[in-house]
Amino acid sequence: MKTSPIQRRAGCGRQRGVVLIIALVMLVIISMLAALSIRNAQSSEGVSGNVRTTQLANEAAEIALRICESAVTANAKAGTALPGGMTINSVPAGTPLGVTTANWDSTRTGVYVLQDTDVNGASTTYSRNPECVIERLQVVSSTGSLSTTTTYLITARGFGPEVADGTGRPVGTEVFLQSTLEVE
Repeated sequence: MKTSPIQRRAGCGRQRGVVLIIALVMLVIISMLAALSIRNAQSSEGVSGNVRTTQLANEAAEIALRICESAVTANAKAGTALPGGMTINSVPAGTPLGVTTANWDSTRTGVYVLQDTDVNGASTTYSRNPECVIERLQVVSSTGSLSTTTTYLITARGFGPEVADGTGRPVGTEVFLQSTLEVE
């Protein structure tokens, strides 16, 4: 059975309309997927930036901790004073200085700020140099007698590269590290 040209055109016209609608739906779906992919990439980039900043702050605190530990170890064994403005604080009754936020940001009792050469070297990664507090602890054994070794509590604070130079409460990434060091 032969179809007339009029019937063929009517069938083709309906198919073209359906193809147009399907193409538009597919275009909308592909556009939404592309927008979601871009949004996801931007979110991942933000997370990566935050991880990098935190890692740099952690490295700065680690530098401060190691430099202060080295100074205490070298000078305590030799019986000499600590270099360049470092002081050994006695832990007051109660809370150690390195744990008190006000000590770091306002009173700054016994806070040693590392030099640019200790931290930045040839580059200037950090605007605000890391800091440390060295405290001498009185360690009492389980029998109630004082320990024969000298114990130090060293607390270091490092900052991310976005933290501005200065004193006071920092705005940005801040990492604290702490170690206990025994010297005989």
